[in-house]
Amino acid sequence: MDVVYAKYAGMAITPDGGHMAVAIGQHWQADDPVVKANPQMFSTDPRHGLCGYGTPTPEMLPPVEEATAAPGEKRPVGRPRKNPDA
Repeated sequence: MDVVYAKYAGMAITPDGGHMAVAIGQHWQADDPVVKANPQMFSTDPRHGLCGYGTPTPEMLPPVEEATAAPGEKRPVGRPRKNPDA
């Protein structure tokens, strides 16, 4: 059985249009209809919601998205539009 873990707490939309509370770190079957309807809420990484006592080691922490581009990497930049009425 494949399992996924909730990346954050929130309300998931159910296939019938209802809502279901999801707690961070909850594990779900990967083929569950709620998981399929809300894939952004789940990850295969078991570190999401991991609890422990003391200072966590780096391998215990969930991955963090890089905020800056790597050398040679180009990222799209959005700029706010100027107000033509100003």
